[in-house]
Amino acid sequence: MSCATGMSASSSSVPKPRCRHFGACGGCQLQDLSYEQQLLSKSERVERLLKPLGVPLGQARPAPQAWQYRNKMEFSFGDVYPPAPGGPALKLGLKPQGRWYEILDLSECFLLSEETPGLLESVRRWAVEEGLPPFNSRRRVGLLRHLVLREGKNSGERMVVLVTSPGDIPRQSFIDAVLRAYPATTIVRGVNGKASDTAVCDRLAALLGPGFIFEELRLGGRRLRYRISPQSFFQTNTGGAEALYSLLLEWAGELGPRAALDLYCGGGGIALALAGVCGKVYGAELNAAAVEDARANAELNAIANAGFFTGSVETLLPSLLALGADLAVVDPPRAGLHPAAVKALAAGGPPSLLYVSCNPESLARDLGALAGHYSPRRAAVLDLFPQTRHVETVVQLDRTGSGPSLL
Repeated sequence: MSCATGMSASSSSVPKPRCRHFGACGGCQLQDLSYEQQLLSKSERVERLLKPLGVPLGQARPAPQAWQYRNKMEFSFGDVYPPAPGGPALKLGLKPQGRWYEILDLSECFLLSEETPGLLESVRRWAVEEGLPPFNSRRRVGLLRHLVLREGKNSGERMVVLVTSPGDIPRQSFIDAVLRAYPATTIVRGVNGKASDTAVCDRLAALLGPGFIFEELRLGGRRLRYRISPQSFFQTNTGGAEALYSLLLEWAGELGPRAALDLYCGGGGIALALAGVCGKVYGAELNAAAVEDARANAELNAIANAGFFTGSVETLLPSLLALGADLAVVDPPRAGLHPAAVKALAAGGPPSLLYVSCNPESLARDLGALAGHYSPRRAAVLDLFPQTRHVETVVQLDRTGSGPSLL
């Protein structure tokens, strides 16, 4: 399969990895390939999985930019254990490949904004000067757990979230440490009191600013604004999100649905993009904070024909299907659709499905389970994650009636 036209001949040469941490860090896997080779690798992976299912695939579509494209990253704190005499006592960075219990201390990263390394160093100094212990995921002790950054690439707004175990932190000195290195418009402290080593918080409090940021996407001649809270989902590549949502808007516009479902809707990104070509859009999302964002975003953009429901998709889907939608857009997490959701769609789904996937393996599994009820009409492969193995795929499926199922 050919890939990515319009690139210079030099782009096919094998590049030297840009980041000194490449090979050890788990953030990137493909820096040692040219971007043309990256696209080819991703196209071949998707083709290998989906072609046996009869999915028509074209060339992979390149990302708008190959570096500093991410609008969100989660960094982890860790200690040096056992302690090294005269060495650092604290690390802040990403997990090394295949070693979830360790932290790679990052001195550079080219996936987020250029200020990121300076911020990491400033927060390290702050933690050491204040004598704050980092969390040890094996022994499950320590205060500092994660540093989460979210950026409005188009709006310029930026968020810093410090995730800790329960306990006190020196608030003002942390704010000062952030602002010395990074133009944050809001700073949030989150508390995770559970043993699980995640950035999901039991409670959140704004230390500076409103506790959320706004982002703006240009879609179909419109500008849509989105409120993004610390824990709500938003596509991590802003330019890629514009490309993805524009494609969905184009395909949905051709279908002209009276009503549409946006399943796993997050903060309403897809639903609000499609509201202009649908009579009504209903979104479903388990994360209550994301649903609050979705409702706020509908009001912010004066969109009156979008409604949002909190709950798991597999629980809400039978009731949502009873609303008579003639299009459903599904954008599940990496694990793919819940088996109960697949069963409900197979039994009584709408005439058309648009399946958005960040995991070709789970996508292939779900398409196989829907075989006999839906057939693929067209597909697109989009690179939203340059320098990594991840790839986005969109498949349009048409209802074919009741037939044999792999359920």
